[in-house]
Amino acid sequence: MSRRDFAEFDYVLAMDEVNLRALRRLCPAEHAGKVRLFLEFARNARVKEVPDPYYGDAGGFEQVLDLVEDASCGLIEHLRQQLADAR
Repeated sequence: MSRRDFAEFDYVLAMDEVNLRALRRLCPAEHAGKVRLFLEFARNARVKEVPDPYYGDAGGFEQVLDLVEDASCGLIEHLRQQLADAR
């Protein structure tokens, strides 16, 4: 991640609060609105952060996949709505 990325991309998404804070420290003030938690776009998640499944069992990887799929669908809906509103 570089400071230049904040100008280039419309969204900079973090999986957890630790990375969100790191991104916010790096982000120029004029692009602060682009930095968000990925799961803000999830429609069914009951958690705010994507957990790290590495040290758990296979079920943790399934949970992460479910969260990522949910948030991805929500992000696509969000982007479609923005495009529709811009027309």
